[in-house]
Amino acid sequence: MDKYVQSKVSSIIAEINEIARELEEISHDIGREFKGIGSMKSASSLQQAANKYRKVSYELRKI
Repeated sequence: MDKYVQSKVSSIIAEINEIARELEEISHDIGREFKGIGSMKSASSLQQAANKYRKVSYELRKI
């Protein structure tokens, strides 16, 4: 893979990791600030989305 493509892939990986971090932060804040089943479900869904982004990042690193 040439350096330009590798640079683009690295940039995408960094962006995906940032999105995952933001989702995890929002999930944590929802769980801390709000109470009830809805907030727990929302926080859990956001955490699951963050985990999926992390998996995509991991797969892209294999390229």
